[in-house]
Order: sequence, then C-alpha cells, then structure tokens
Amino acid sequence: MNGIDCATRLNLINVQNLKIAGILAVGRYLGYKQGWAKSLTPDEVRLIQAAGLAIFLIWESNPIRKSYFSYAQGAADAKKAVMEAEFLNVPNGTAIYFAVDYDAQAGDMITIQDYFNGVKDGLGGQFLTGVYGSYAVMKAIQADKYFQTYAWSNGQKAPNHIYQYNNNIYLASVFVDQDYVNEDAGLWKRSDNMSLDIAVLLYTKEDFWAGNDVAVKNGNCALFVRPSDHSVPKAAMSAATLIVVGGPTTGHPKEVLLSGNDKYDTVAAVKKYLG
Repeated sequence: MNGIDCATRLNLINVQNLKIAGILAVGRYLGYKQGWAKSLTPDEVRLIQAAGLAIFLIWESNPIRKSYFSYAQGAADAKKAVMEAEFLNVPNGTAIYFAVDYDAQAGDMITIQDYFNGVKDGLGGQFLTGVYGSYAVMKAIQADKYFQTYAWSNGQKAPNHIYQYNNNIYLASVFVDQDYVNEDAGLWKRSDNMSLDIAVLLYTKEDFWAGNDVAVKNGNCALFVRPSDHSVPKAAMSAATLIVVGGPTTGHPKEVLLSGNDKYDTVAAVKKYLG
C-alpha cells in the first residue's frame, strides 16, 4: 500500500487530502509526553483512524552517530516509547520502529546491535521491535520488523516491511517521505469497535469547506463523506453525536442536521451553528 511518514502534526485537511491522494498508511513519531513538536497527538490518532488510514510508529531521539548507541540507551528509549504508546492506547503487538538515521558503517554494527538488544529487553514483548535504517542496518540487525530507507543503501534492497523510496516531497500541504508499506508491518489500525464522540457527515464533497468548519469547531473531529450509494459509514453511525451537513436525516439517535433546500440553505444553517 502507499504510505508516507512525516515530522509534521496533521490536521483534518491534511488527512483528508492524503486519503484523496491514495495514501493508506501514515508514519508518525512517538514523543508527545516528551514535549517533541514532531510527535503524534491523540487528536491526530482520531483523525487518521477515522479516515480509515493505518498508522506506523517511529521512535527517534538523536540516533545520528555511533556514539548514541548502547544497550543502556536502547533500553531507556524503549521504556520511554512504551510510556508514549500506552498514553496513546496503542494495542499490544504493534511495531515501534527505532531509527538508525545515518550512514552506519560495518564497524558501527556491534554497537548498534547492543542498542537493539536493549530495545528488545525494554519493550518486554509488549510491542514488536522495528528497525529503521539503511540496507546495511537491515542486514546486520535482528528485529521483528524492518523499515528500510533507500538513503545510504546504494540501490540495494533487503527484505523489509516498509520501504522508504523518496524524501521531502510536498503532499497534502506537508513535506513527507514516501513509503511502500506491507500489511504485515505491525500497523496500528482502527478497531471496528472504536467509537467517536462526535462525527461530521457530508452529503456531498461540495459541502467540504462548510463541514470542515463544523469539524474544527468540535475539536477537529472525524469527517466523513457519504458514499455514492448514500449509505452512512458505520464509524459515523456509531459516534455519540452525528452532525449531518447538507443532507437528509440518517436516523442517528443523536443527530444535528445542518441542511436545507439547496447549498445556500446549508451554508446558512452552518453559519448559524458556528455562531
């Protein structure tokens, strides 16, 4: 499947445009409780998963030289990553990819192996050990899941679960790295049992901007577009409150209907709702 990873916090419009562009998996960094600006937030998780996109998780502090790596550093990073994952309610068994973000040489690999031994022990089997790095790193490190970058790989490709094939591409108003992502990459997918507090349902794509304003007013809540058969997505119907923009009633038990005889009536209803 097509995927991206990025160090930018995504909003509702970013997520919707990524989905329109055919992206099915999004890689984001753990570190919200560390205060890292690049880190995945609880609101992002809801937006990404409500859009039906999978998440793959990355841990990266400053792994850009050999001196960073040791058993103790690996164990410490893993324990922080577990704390972050538990804060976000990440399911056990999801992969966390720990980065080797430089052109590691053969003489560095023993030290890096020690680091990943520490990572594995620190994760304690709660989460899968993932490794991100070059072809040489993929070949040298024993892990559960592999995330290879084309960078520093000299055209060589090892067996992997995620392959990063392009960097710093502007897509959906953010700079991203582009990835091929396999289904078996230890992804965090939306549970069918996940329920939303509030969802916004658009009757047509023409109502997007009005609906987006409604979603923003409700804390960037999940935004759905009704399919061409006019069915209502299950995740929308399972929300505690469903706000319908531009269409007929859905029969939801707690529905807010913002519509009228035409698109001008819909805009007026939305404007009144927004106050």
